[in-house]
Amino acid sequence: MRILTTLLLFLLVKTSLFAQGSELKKAYVEKYKWLAVENMHRTGVPASITLAQGLLESGVGQSPLATEANNHFGIKCHKEWTGPTFTMDDDEKDECFRKYASVLDSYLDHAAFLKSRPRYADLFKLDITDYKGWATGLKAAGYATNPNYAPLLIKQIEELSLAQFDLINPTQLAAMRGQEVKPEPKQKVAAAAAPSAVPCKEGVFKNNKVKVVCAKAGDSPMSIAEQYGLYPYQILKYNDLPEEARFAEGELVYLEAKRKRAQVAEHVVGEYESIRDLSQRYGISTSAIRRKNQLRPSEELAAGETAYLINKRSDKPKVRTLAEIETLRSERDRREAAMKKPEKPVTVPAKSSPAYAAPIEKTKPIAAEVNESKPALDIKLPDAEPVRDTVAATPKPAAPATKPEVKPAPEIKPTPTPDKPKETPREKVSSDEQPAPTTTGPKKHLVVKGDTLFNISRRYGLTVAELRSLNNLSEADAIKLGMELIVSK
Repeated sequence: MRILTTLLLFLLVKTSLFAQGSELKKAYVEKYKWLAVENMHRTGVPASITLAQGLLESGVGQSPLATEANNHFGIKCHKEWTGPTFTMDDDEKDECFRKYASVLDSYLDHAAFLKSRPRYADLFKLDITDYKGWATGLKAAGYATNPNYAPLLIKQIEELSLAQFDLINPTQLAAMRGQEVKPEPKQKVAAAAAPSAVPCKEGVFKNNKVKVVCAKAGDSPMSIAEQYGLYPYQILKYNDLPEEARFAEGELVYLEAKRKRAQVAEHVVGEYESIRDLSQRYGISTSAIRRKNQLRPSEELAAGETAYLINKRSDKPKVRTLAEIETLRSERDRREAAMKKPEKPVTVPAKSSPAYAAPIEKTKPIAAEVNESKPALDIKLPDAEPVRDTVAATPKPAAPATKPEVKPAPEIKPTPTPDKPKETPREKVSSDEQPAPTTTGPKKHLVVKGDTLFNISRRYGLTVAELRSLNNLSEADAIKLGMELIVSK
């Protein structure tokens, strides 16, 4: 009887602990599910995987690493980590782990960690709903040493029905969180674009039978994905952009994969055009353009070459690199920026009276009267006493008549003659106006249509993070047309 009672008590305690553990897991999921879903839309890491790893690695948020360092994914310091650290025994004694200011930072760094490591690259080729493939791939890539790591993740996902969160698109997320949702405009499909540049239209229209919209000021992959019920990684993929990209106002943004053929057979490549530019213009994928034109991934068509957009060419075209195109664009932007700057007024060193009379007519109406008497030497020396007398005596016509009889010209002439050579520095100032921006002050780049933080940073040998830091830009800040960015360290 006593044995039976002890057994019953043991079973009751075990059941109670199990129920308590289950409630803790549900509470963890409820607390961090939206964070996981938002992270999925931004990076492509399935929400189910993020939640399962968070549950497992943090001990349902109760481990010392989670409570004292906000580290929910067991990420160690590694060489590149420069933030706060937390030391604890793990596989070895006193191992270094990353310490975060908040759980949000831990979730963001978890996705960034997976995306930055080449060993996890194949995972992002899987379907976002393939949690079993992700779990197996994480173990195979060496995320954890536990041989049962993949089955443990899969068990968490299936027991707590975490796979449901992989199906939530941005529009549904916004609705579930009580945010205002902008419905996709219902418009008639426009006709296919002509060979000229595609004009922007309101709402969704089609280019080469592919859905497209025009970006507005401040648009990002996240904002466009949320508006049209897509994932940010899909927007980046459809538009051949890196994760850090931001859209310029008026830029075409494709909402689905581009086609393998254009509706235009050929295009003569311009001086500043890249393969991506042609892809965005004609709604044909970059890979299709490269196949049709016998181009390697690192090659771009040279200016003046014909790009084949329907049929495959038989000859090897002249090529160049993307770096060469970006150098040309940078030089073009510099020239355009220089042309927009107002020119400094320069005194013309001519000796004839009209050369001096013309500017005076614009600034001083009385100069017309001075010009009629043609006292050229007096105009050159406006502070000379004779000129003041002439201006003051304008109501008296007799005053200027006596001045020519005196003929002071021989005495005054030597004075302007030595002064005029001093105008030679004017030529020096004029010749230095162009190089000045490169030698003094920080180097700047004028944002034009098609520019992104990524291609600007590559153009000047910077990272995106360095470019943001130089210009005090946050992750949420977007670049706009006409903005001047500092591009020198």
